[in-house]
Amino acid sequence: MFKRSAGTAICFAFLCGSAVAQDAKTVIANAQKALGDLKSITYSGSAKDVAFQQCGANSADMMCRGTHDPMRPINNYVRVIDLGAPASRATGATNNIGAGGSTALTPGTYFQQVTPQQADVSQPWGNSLEFYITPWGFLKGAAENNATVKKQKGFTVVTWSPEVKAVSGKNYVINGYVDGQNRVDRVETWLGENIMGDMHILATYSGWKDFGSVTAPAKIVQTRGGWPFFEVEVTAAKANPPDVAALVPPPAGNRGGGPPRAPAPLTVTSEKLGDGLYRLTTGPGSYDSVIVEFKDYIMMLEAGQSIARGQAYVTETKKLIPNKPIRYVMNTHPHSDHTGALPALVEEGAIIITQKNNEAFLEKALNTPRTLLDDPLAKNPKKAKFETVAEKKVYSDGTRTVEMYHIPPAPHSNGLIIAYIPKEKVLFQGDFSVNPGEPANDHVMALYPVLQKLNLDYDRYINVHTSAAPQHKSDVEKAVEMRNNGSK
Repeated sequence: MFKRSAGTAICFAFLCGSAVAQDAKTVIANAQKALGDLKSITYSGSAKDVAFQQCGANSADMMCRGTHDPMRPINNYVRVIDLGAPASRATGATNNIGAGGSTALTPGTYFQQVTPQQADVSQPWGNSLEFYITPWGFLKGAAENNATVKKQKGFTVVTWSPEVKAVSGKNYVINGYVDGQNRVDRVETWLGENIMGDMHILATYSGWKDFGSVTAPAKIVQTRGGWPFFEVEVTAAKANPPDVAALVPPPAGNRGGGPPRAPAPLTVTSEKLGDGLYRLTTGPGSYDSVIVEFKDYIMMLEAGQSIARGQAYVTETKKLIPNKPIRYVMNTHPHSDHTGALPALVEEGAIIITQKNNEAFLEKALNTPRTLLDDPLAKNPKKAKFETVAEKKVYSDGTRTVEMYHIPPAPHSNGLIIAYIPKEKVLFQGDFSVNPGEPANDHVMALYPVLQKLNLDYDRYINVHTSAAPQHKSDVEKAVEMRNNGSK
């Protein structure tokens, strides 16, 4: 009797499993049918995007107001999704900020693609997810990758995982929310990101309408880590275009990219600026840091752009100034190339000093779980702590003093701060680069009147982006003079 009951239970569990699998297949098939059982689709309209953690070039608004605000407009946006290949391509007319710190706009072409090789679910998830977070790509992936379903707050949630795993060994997960009309309302997934941790990527599809040959969403909004990232206002769509392969041709010479190059080994050297004051660098192309010794602790100004460089700077700091903790790390602004090493400093126990406008972004990002990563902070989780600078903040122990100042308004970021070390007359700053023999760029021209107003008695001018030779106040003044005299 017991064996029969057990067998019945096993059989019941098997049947339930089959029913769930069948439910998933039915949900997917019904959603594909509601979307037209397409082989391919093209849609067009206007869009906007942003370089992650930055602001976009905008002909109507060049002043950075906050994280991803404003975004960069994309006109004549066209996207093609080929489910058979599978592949995706998108293009549009946009604008970019000029080179060398100029805020002048230059015409540009937006181009984004997922090649058939990248769309292979055994390949890196970061390269393929732009295809699979579309309603059509999501359903294709769900049909081919053992999807499951569950009910949640008025939606049927379809879930599947690609073959590829995160560097931590954990499965990636992608969820699609199917509404009562069998339309995909939104798709979400997560991707390990250096600053954002298990970064939530959410694509929302709203205003589904009949465009003649196909039903498609009128508005598409993508967020990353909860922040605006990409939007489309769709004004036209077409099902199964016969010329799908030619609608958005790749730019000349575009081969879809290759494997990333291994980073060059880092060799840290130091320059002594004063007693307990050093500049750390890894040579040409470096992101430099300055370390300041206080009576009971060390302050690091910037962390070195990448976790590897940040760790190398921590090691060098401990050699130069042993037996003192790195209590603080100052962040000049929240752009990705200036925040990349912060996880290494958080793991070290350092408190982040940043401008108040950056606090919400960095606090949310650095305190997000890091289960998809295998970096030092993922292996040894710690809560990131912050001290913020509103307009001015002074750190002093009676012997050593570091002053920090907010630099507004600046087109580059609304969260820029500089550090001034009065004893050695050192000014340390992030992206206000001065090139010898060249006029000051727009960023330096935004900084200069603030320096005049503050009346800081500085001599050495140290940039995070390493300079070929030491720079001084006279170099800044010469560059500004050249600009004011009309040199372009």
